[in-house]
Amino acid sequence: MIERKVDLSTKNTYQFGGDAEYYLDLNEHNEEILEKCGSLTSDIYILGNGSNIAFSDRGYPGLVIKSSKTGIRKLSDNTLEVFSGTPMPEISRFCLKNSFSGAEFMIGIPGTIGGGLAMNAGSYGYSIFESGIVNKIYSYNFKNNSNSIIRPDDLNFGYRLVEGLEGEFIYKVELMFALGELKEIKEKHKEYLRHRKDTQPSGVYNAGSVFKNPPGEYAGQLIENSGLKGYSVGTVSISSKHANFFVAEKNAKSIDLYNLVQHVKEVIKENYSISLQEEIRFVGDF
Repeated sequence: MIERKVDLSTKNTYQFGGDAEYYLDLNEHNEEILEKCGSLTSDIYILGNGSNIAFSDRGYPGLVIKSSKTGIRKLSDNTLEVFSGTPMPEISRFCLKNSFSGAEFMIGIPGTIGGGLAMNAGSYGYSIFESGIVNKIYSYNFKNNSNSIIRPDDLNFGYRLVEGLEGEFIYKVELMFALGELKEIKEKHKEYLRHRKDTQPSGVYNAGSVFKNPPGEYAGQLIENSGLKGYSVGTVSISSKHANFFVAEKNAKSIDLYNLVQHVKEVIKENYSISLQEEIRFVGDF
């Protein structure tokens, strides 16, 4: 059911945001509902886990659709059907149990597979599309009101970038894996989780890496070398543990994050002549 005036601060890990004019929690593939969404407004934002999102304090004037259907099903010895609301760590653990190699990097990514596909999420030098595990994406296109089957060759993708999924509501994906050695997969899980625990802030409001790493550089290192660790604007500060993570106080404002991001970009540009690009997505009017 499409709801009105829904508080978006409960729909993302930063807990930012005002109200969405319209909101839909969709846990099934229902063309009739999706057609209704398309006729209601053309201003539609598709939400996964909300783990790399900062909604405006003013809310969102259109429709936010959360893709919440989860589930993993084996189609063959090496192929999985995964619904878009499924958390990536859950996929990684499923692959571990079945000795599938290729999803280890997902173990520490807090987002859903649908959101991961939309931004080509990755970690530890791997990403969803470059890893070669995506076979087919099943989606609904709001522009022509029809179902789509999209293959990686239909898309342009790069570092935290995908072109060709605009206007698509992803409802499931087919993933293919190679069989691996259980011991090696398990060791990678341990290594990645240990690294995450040692380097990233936990138990605080954040949305993962704020900036993409520039070619040949690390955004966190540039920020730290500029003396900005711990720097704050209002209710949001740069983590003292990892400078590419910005943490928020309870009941913080997204405008403070936005202003902090702009300040950091200006400092890095002045110090290194490098233009940092956001990995986090600001949604709404800033």
